[in-house]
Amino acid sequence: MTTLTITDLEALLARLGLKVPIPSFEAADVLNKPLDISRCYVAAILCSLVDGDPKKAYTSILSPGDPFNGDLAVVLPKLKPGSKAEVLGPDLMTRFPECSLFNLPFADGVQLRIMLNSQALPRLLFPYIQERKETYGLDVALGLRDVAAPDLGKKKLVVDFSSPNITSEFQGKHLRSTIIGSFISNLHESMGWDVSKINYLGDWGMPIGLLGAGWERYGSEEQFAADPIAHLLEVYHKFNEEFIPAQQESKRIRDGGGDPAEFESRGVFAERNTFFKRVEDGEEKAMGFWKRVRDLNIENYTKLYARLNVTFDEYSGESQVSPATMTEVEEILKSKQLCEHNDGGWLIDLNKHREPNEPKPGVAIIRNRTGTTTYLLRELAAVLERDRKYKFDKMIYVVDDQHTTHFPRVFKILKLMGMEDLSSRLQWVQFNECSQMSRQLGEGEGHMLGDILDQYQTAMEESLKENPEKSALLGDTDKEALDAIGTTALLAQELTAKRAINHAFDISQMTSFVEGTGPDLQYWYAKLCSILDPYSTTLDLTDEDYSSVERDKQSNLLRYLIQYPDIIRTAYTSLESAGVMAYLSTVTAQLSACLGEETAPTPAQVMLYEATRIVLENGMKVLGITPATKLKVNGTHLAHEVEKINLAD
Repeated sequence: MTTLTITDLEALLARLGLKVPIPSFEAADVLNKPLDISRCYVAAILCSLVDGDPKKAYTSILSPGDPFNGDLAVVLPKLKPGSKAEVLGPDLMTRFPECSLFNLPFADGVQLRIMLNSQALPRLLFPYIQERKETYGLDVALGLRDVAAPDLGKKKLVVDFSSPNITSEFQGKHLRSTIIGSFISNLHESMGWDVSKINYLGDWGMPIGLLGAGWERYGSEEQFAADPIAHLLEVYHKFNEEFIPAQQESKRIRDGGGDPAEFESRGVFAERNTFFKRVEDGEEKAMGFWKRVRDLNIENYTKLYARLNVTFDEYSGESQVSPATMTEVEEILKSKQLCEHNDGGWLIDLNKHREPNEPKPGVAIIRNRTGTTTYLLRELAAVLERDRKYKFDKMIYVVDDQHTTHFPRVFKILKLMGMEDLSSRLQWVQFNECSQMSRQLGEGEGHMLGDILDQYQTAMEESLKENPEKSALLGDTDKEALDAIGTTALLAQELTAKRAINHAFDISQMTSFVEGTGPDLQYWYAKLCSILDPYSTTLDLTDEDYSSVERDKQSNLLRYLIQYPDIIRTAYTSLESAGVMAYLSTVTAQLSACLGEETAPTPAQVMLYEATRIVLENGMKVLGITPATKLKVNGTHLAHEVEKINLAD
């Protein structure tokens, strides 16, 4: 029995009493989305009952998401615009033919709802999931340059995320960027894209000037040797405290219509600017300090990212942008008369190039009056270099929503430079940076990524002590397992929230075993592995075997499992992880209802639990979560023996 080709899938459907071939609709993807099989048959019936466009018939069929409201829903006004639902609905119901794949529809307002047949569902879904295993829910064709010509290779995606500043703390926005960016990367890789992950460090510019000037005043080799990261932070904050009043005074002068140039030519302003100018000019001592700080931070972050299951293909940064490419950008801007010389610096008055209904884009500075490069110029040059290096089809920036001016300017300037195609291949995925992490962890008081990870790890260990039965199942004293579940607690907390949401950062909540948390997800996965450990799976099932998974609780779990490819496809389109997390939580809740009966599982129930395990694992992997359990399926132990779930004979 197989479902991997249309021919074999149709043979299975014929055995289930369905007419073949499968009705053909352009939007259907029956080899990757099993719910589309039912959509095709429903759409074909609708086409036979209502005169209209077959495409419109197919797109009128939605998935409610909650199987208790039906597995499919026909939106009557969409099926036949202008019709009266109270007339069309009953008419369709009286003429709707029987089909072995689903029950007859029932009316619900302007929709007809359809439930999949509880007998057909496991007979279709068990082989469908079992044969695809880790590829269930995925469609690698989405990552091909041309589906009709696979030899042309995969699409190339560059994802720019995390991007902490090497002079200051790893802030909440950097953590959110890291987790969301990793999810987006995993999602595209699973869909067949060739993905390169870049960490574009804040390793250049005036913050380096602040740190360097501070080091020359307050740096101590002895304290650096004892705790280099902590000492650099101490130096930065100490000098920055002196700089803030000067910065405020400069603003006061500017707001009053004056020129702050003379004020900024002395004191801490001058120290900062002078040190960064020495770095840009390549002075040996200044460059040596910069390289020392950069190398130290990359080494430190590489270890800490590993605790989050995150790796990067390239540690880049503003410092790595070639001066030649920046000069090239400036020459293009000047040749197109986009750049203006102003008070020793260079700027672009984007208001002169404002499009209809576009908010005022303002003035963009390309070079400072001191002659140093700006973040914007380095960003533009970096885009050109990445395009030449990676030849990407798309590049995604995962950066917080405070950059509402920066990225629109980058995209607009590239268009003005005559690079419309390049600009169209860039995407800014923004998120709300306010997860209240600052309040919880004391941002600005020296906390770095390691501090954040250690705090939730400690809280997770306490939670496991309060839940000894779950702790034993999840790994007990096994450090690798404990690290995995601790990481899950943090990842799940951030992945549960939509990007635009200002959500709470509650350490005690995220390390609990409340439904929807990471630890709860890990627990149910581990429990499934424990149940499955003594058994082997088989598709050779009798009608009597199947009857044990045709009851409401088991059928409802299957109804959720069949939705998984649609859930992942929606996440791929929206780049939102929240839907995947909510879905996995719903699956574990329904699994809990099924496991309430403490009896030995039948062969069909073993298949149901194995299918559930596959879906949970696939979803966790896309999210960047490593399953934590002392048992692997089929009895291979990760560590020492674990107490089996007590299943009565």
